[in-house]
Amino acid sequence: MIATSTRRIGYATATSGYTGDEQARRTAILEPHLPPNVVIDAVLLPGPEFLDRAEHFDQAIAAAGEWASTVPPDRYDVLISAGALDPGLVQLRQILSIPVVGPGESSLAIGSILGVPLSIVTVDEHAVAKTAGFLAQTATKPPIVSVRSMDFPVRRIVGDFDGGRDALRREARNAVREDGAQALMLGAMTLGTLGVDQELRDELGVPVINPLEAAITAAVNCIRAIGLPA
Repeated sequence: MIATSTRRIGYATATSGYTGDEQARRTAILEPHLPPNVVIDAVLLPGPEFLDRAEHFDQAIAAAGEWASTVPPDRYDVLISAGALDPGLVQLRQILSIPVVGPGESSLAIGSILGVPLSIVTVDEHAVAKTAGFLAQTATKPPIVSVRSMDFPVRRIVGDFDGGRDALRREARNAVREDGAQALMLGAMTLGTLGVDQELRDELGVPVINPLEAAITAAVNCIRAIGLPA
């Protein structure tokens, strides 16, 4: 582990399409959740630009594995595999000797504690299709009542944040009113950056689990749990 008092969390995104400004915006959202002696290192891996098609998920997993095999063992104390549906999480844990946090796994753990029927709202049909595998690999989870597509891919969201917010609001409302969801999970990391979590909680009266917040909280708690001051 790192031999200084500063602890480092790696935040690895296995797609390459975010601009420097977008990366800085996301890092600024994460930093308020960090204790004073913990820093975050956001890394874009050389994977597909965005996960626009089914095959891009496999490409992203391969890119993450190749990158992980080059990471020095003392670079990070904890790594966040920054995909809300945890693509490649199992493989990264096999390669790395440090704890690897899955945002989706962390979110479903919270949902399991809540113990109420949950709906996952994600970006498009490709993400919906990958959700089945994500749920199958995640042992701890609440009852899942639906997986809803916004039909608004990440590539489109980063060019139209307001449109992405409107699509998220629509499907969140539908999940509660039509599917009987008593809790919601945002099924894409980008959705966790849109700033509508509390608005949806207030309007719909249900918990809304943000995978960014779930992951960064889990990573900090992991640092503490293994005996590293944070």
